[in-house]
Amino acid sequence: MPGFNSIAFVYPDDGRGARFDRMFPPLGLEYVAAGVRDCFEHRSLIDFRFDENWEEQIPENCDIAALSLLWDAPIHRMLNVSRRLKEMRPGIRIVAGGRVAEVNKKALVTATPEERVDVVFSGPDDGRFRIYVESGQAIKVPGVSYLDDGEYRETAAVFQGPIPDRPLPDRTMRKHTYGMIRRDGFDAGVASDAIQSSRGCPYHCSFCTFNRDSEGRHLAFTGRSAESVADELEQIEAPYVMFTDDNVCHDIKRMERLCDLLIERKIDKVYGLETRVNIGLRPTLVEKMARAGFRHITFGLESMHDHVLKFLNKDLKRRTIERAFSRIHHMDMLFIGNFIIGNVGETREQMLQIPKFAHAIGLDSVQINHLRCRGPEPLTETVKATPGYYIDPKTRKVYSDENSLDDMADISRQIKREFWTKKQILRSAWKTKKLMTPISFSSVAWHWLLWEVMGRPDPWGNRKNRQTRGNSRLLPSY
Repeated sequence: MPGFNSIAFVYPDDGRGARFDRMFPPLGLEYVAAGVRDCFEHRSLIDFRFDENWEEQIPENCDIAALSLLWDAPIHRMLNVSRRLKEMRPGIRIVAGGRVAEVNKKALVTATPEERVDVVFSGPDDGRFRIYVESGQAIKVPGVSYLDDGEYRETAAVFQGPIPDRPLPDRTMRKHTYGMIRRDGFDAGVASDAIQSSRGCPYHCSFCTFNRDSEGRHLAFTGRSAESVADELEQIEAPYVMFTDDNVCHDIKRMERLCDLLIERKIDKVYGLETRVNIGLRPTLVEKMARAGFRHITFGLESMHDHVLKFLNKDLKRRTIERAFSRIHHMDMLFIGNFIIGNVGETREQMLQIPKFAHAIGLDSVQINHLRCRGPEPLTETVKATPGYYIDPKTRKVYSDENSLDDMADISRQIKREFWTKKQILRSAWKTKKLMTPISFSSVAWHWLLWEVMGRPDPWGNRKNRQTRGNSRLLPSY
């Protein structure tokens, strides 16, 4: 044994926006922590979104830190965290994982000694971190990057197998209650949690960065058993749970079994998920999902134009979208549509047709995303090869001679204005009140009033995190 005694699991903050980014716990780190539960005398979890004085929470005897670098951030910000840890605890071992760590693995491990990350893991844990902890040697672990005598090395990545039923994420280390808490400090008073029931996707959408591993190999869909998912949901205390799966409904029989278990066991929660619109062609299943608590569904529609859907390799056509919604639009669910704008061959006029189309099929909300080319996906080379189209090096957003980045921002705002008519606002608000039972509008209003009365307190200032447990609505946090 290498003699590790104390580990800090560190979740840096992406530092952007005022959205409800504190809804989601650091699930990936909690999976890793579960796999080494018996390997350390002391384990701690530091979440920068809550722990503004994070440096004070690193244990004195901490000899290894595991960082989850999941969100886009400049490389120097990641290295700054590593540098500070090494200044505080000389000799500490720094390891990192997550999508951003994978993309920047060589830069992270070849940085200057005072700030470099010692080992970068690519892909899900699946027991590999335990191998490293027990041996202390990166060379014995598949799919990692490290330095050996000053030379950059990589061990061969093992192709990802089926997602295991166990271990479940270790939620015991949490110091904070996750929920609908905005970055500007407003706490709506609704506790939330997250669950991963599957990984991978059988489709090959050209813009997707999640359906391939670090070697560019396609990740086939694999799902946990319905029983293991129901077991975990039964243990979760929060009344609102989001599924992090890329395509949770792909295995229809598994989803039917999960719904049956949730109904039989009377696991009373509200669930949100993201899936393909094809599920709408099975209205009987969708109706059962609604009864089981699945009330908040986001569909990756991307476009209503067949030539754009073909460009994005969605394996989908407009008539399929319209047929699917015609069968389910009346059901007790909140339907959100994800759209991508700025696609090659898509005109401004075609983008601005989104609100009319969204109203026609019965969407309750829309999310407008600017097309991005982050690097490994096939779409990048296609955009680069198309005359008149460009990729902004900073944001990775696509723009063209016809529509600049500012033009695209204006288009996005116009789409949202035209979708959110007074009628749409009232309709969506009524459905939300009816279906999202964990959200008490009177409670949200009360939390808002308290926040206003207290002068909209700085979330990085003297905010006190009151801990609440159970299936209750959160108490005022200020």
